Amino acid sequence: MIALDTNALVRMLIEDDESQAKRVQQVVVSAEKNSVQIIILPEVLIETVWVLESVYRCTRKDISQFLENLISTETFTFPDSTVIRNAVNHYKKRGDFADLLIVAQARKHKAIKFFSFDKNLQKIFPDYVVESI
Repeated sequence: MIALDTNALVRMLIEDDESQAKRVQQVVVSAEKNSVQIIILPEVLIETVWVLESVYRCTRKDISQFLENLISTETFTFPDSTVIRNAVNHYKKRGDFADLLIVAQARKHKAIKFFSFDKNLQKIFPDYVVESI
């Protein structure tokens, strides 16, 4: 198994450094040929979305498409693909990816409520995200 860092994932998508993008593509092709999995950690996805939004000004639609393609590619694996997929599905509509991933993790771990003062999360998950219990 190989793990990718945020900078490698961003290079793969943005291709703003041709040499680095090519090296990442070679790693992916080699992994595919040799049936080696590439793990993408949730923290890397959070950073990647942040970089794509804030540095490269990518649209939510483009980022969502990138995440969906990544999840659908057999070479890539995730520690908990169900949690990642849940966060991506919500992110397509609205919300901060990091927050959505955190809520998905809380649900996975059977938290009955998610205590937060985040009004946007409360709107997305009105019966789950609360600021009083």
